[in-house]
Amino acid sequence: MPNQAGVKVRKRGASWQVDIGAKVTGNKRIQKSYCTKAEATAELAKLLNSLRSHGNEALDFTPANWRSCKEAIRMLEEKGFPASQITDAVAFFLDQNNSAAMNKTVAAVCNEYMESKRQAGLATFTLKGYSWKVDRFSKDFGSRVLNEITAAEIEHWFNSEKFTGRHRSDFRRHLTMLWKFAITRDYCRRNVAASITRVKVPQTTPAILTADDVRKLMCAARDHNMGSMLPFFAIGCFCGIRPTEIQRTEWNNINFETKQIYVSKKAAKTGQDRFVDMPENLIAWMALVPQKVRTGCQRYSRAEFEAVRKNSGVIWQIDIMRHSAASHLYAKTHDSGLVTAQMGHELNVFLKHYRQAVTQKDGEAYFTVGPNEPLEKSVPPNV
Repeated sequence: MPNQAGVKVRKRGASWQVDIGAKVTGNKRIQKSYCTKAEATAELAKLLNSLRSHGNEALDFTPANWRSCKEAIRMLEEKGFPASQITDAVAFFLDQNNSAAMNKTVAAVCNEYMESKRQAGLATFTLKGYSWKVDRFSKDFGSRVLNEITAAEIEHWFNSEKFTGRHRSDFRRHLTMLWKFAITRDYCRRNVAASITRVKVPQTTPAILTADDVRKLMCAARDHNMGSMLPFFAIGCFCGIRPTEIQRTEWNNINFETKQIYVSKKAAKTGQDRFVDMPENLIAWMALVPQKVRTGCQRYSRAEFEAVRKNSGVIWQIDIMRHSAASHLYAKTHDSGLVTAQMGHELNVFLKHYRQAVTQKDGEAYFTVGPNEPLEKSVPPNV
């Protein structure tokens, strides 16, 4: 029963066959078998109608394909999008589900993230700060696909680890940076860490040493192990240089003639070098250090550090030497520009984290704390 050249319904054994030749479809021959002649004739009519309406491409669509396409168009139109945007919708879906990139584990992403930080030339102690937070997270989530982790899971982890206050805020900040990095590498599309509720960290007044406290501390440093840690405590208390910067400062960068300490780019936390003025009482304390040991970087021993603290009897808090130097220098000079230049940070950082209200009298007294003998009788530093 030919309908047109190359199109027919014919008897084949016990069944009826629809046969459309490749010359008609322009692609491949189509042959379908049915139980009755009526079924075969009805199917032939459908195929010919599809050819007339949509061309040869319509013949590749199965009934399931048509149903899926129709449902996809319905979903688009339900949301107010025209049916013509179905191609854009599929392209977006494929972009969001790049299986190769989107299946990166947390451990793999963390390794890439830390390597990018190392390649950026960050200081060793800065890298340690990043690494501690990232490695801690990777320890519990390393085998998970990063793109599958939710904000709720991270918050639950925070709670289970009992992260609170500043600790919780720091972890949130570091994970937000990790997810931001992952987005740039197409490992995920949304920064779930950034959606975690921020915690309000109570603002506390920084603890500082009084003139009496610093006197006790300096005497303890002088008397412990022949004053091996004296320079470390003296520079920290009277110049406010960061402990890690002190440890990387060489003796040849301490100039007693110009009365300045040069914090090199290699030593500085920020990578920005600076000169820090030495007050007269610091020079007097440094005069107690024998010339023969003034080589290399400043000595630091954790055990000796703890021993000096304990022997001094001073109540200690983190960054107390730096906070003390900044607060008292500002009280003495009322010059915020000078203080921030000496400390190596911005004014807002100083006002928020480093300054405690101190009277000018106390500020001046702090910088007169010297060795037991009068300052004017101190041994010249280069003797």
